[in-house]
Amino acid sequence: MLKQGIKIVVLCIILFLSSCKDKVLNKEEQKQFDLKRMQIANKKRALYFNFSKTLVGEKEYYEVYNNARDTVVNWTTNKLKYTGQFANSLILDSLVCFNAKKDRCYMALGSSYGTDAGDNIQDFYGVKIKGKWYFFQGSTTYLPRDYYQDDMHIPLSLDLMKQIAIEEIFSGYLIEIPSSTNSSKVQYKINDSKFISMEPLNNDGTFGSCYNCKTFDEYVIYMVNKNWKNKMDSGDVAPAPSTH
Repeated sequence: MLKQGIKIVVLCIILFLSSCKDKVLNKEEQKQFDLKRMQIANKKRALYFNFSKTLVGEKEYYEVYNNARDTVVNWTTNKLKYTGQFANSLILDSLVCFNAKKDRCYMALGSSYGTDAGDNIQDFYGVKIKGKWYFFQGSTTYLPRDYYQDDMHIPLSLDLMKQIAIEEIFSGYLIEIPSSTNSSKVQYKINDSKFISMEPLNNDGTFGSCYNCKTFDEYVIYMVNKNWKNKMDSGDVAPAPSTH
């Protein structure tokens, strides 16, 4: 009976959210819509966090996150490509989603344009190669502020950016599967396609803009070195960190 009741509540929420798309909401309706949207995102975030942390262990989880955060700080301090202009506004989401092999992960990196009309959120990837984690940026999603709030001159709040990260980047990390022993118990498995999609494989077997890269690992090292080379070419030489 409890399970049936939960299903009815979830169905009502889905129907409510769907119906809201087809009409203009007044302020109170919009407030309720935004609240339910945030609640759904927070519930999904908690699920992903607990699953991912359990998968790799708490120690490894936070080591990878801290390593990634140090990398972003290092990039901004040295004003590397794509990060220097956002040095004071880059925010790395605390959620880290790992693949089943525990050698890849993806995160979300938010950035603000200050008083401009929009903010950004980027895919932020991590790959473990020979025992070391390397990080690089993926695609960018532009977030027009007037779509999410009334004042387009104020950057989106951290809570809202975290909600958008769940909806735009982390969504689909886990797939629900039926339990073979208990029909009332929900089980999950990792969606491998989320990690395969970080490989920009070309038709000739190379990767992305690296036409000499025959493996994805080679492409990752290429991207890391390219990031630092852009800095060195500008005349401000800074050595690439050995572990990032």
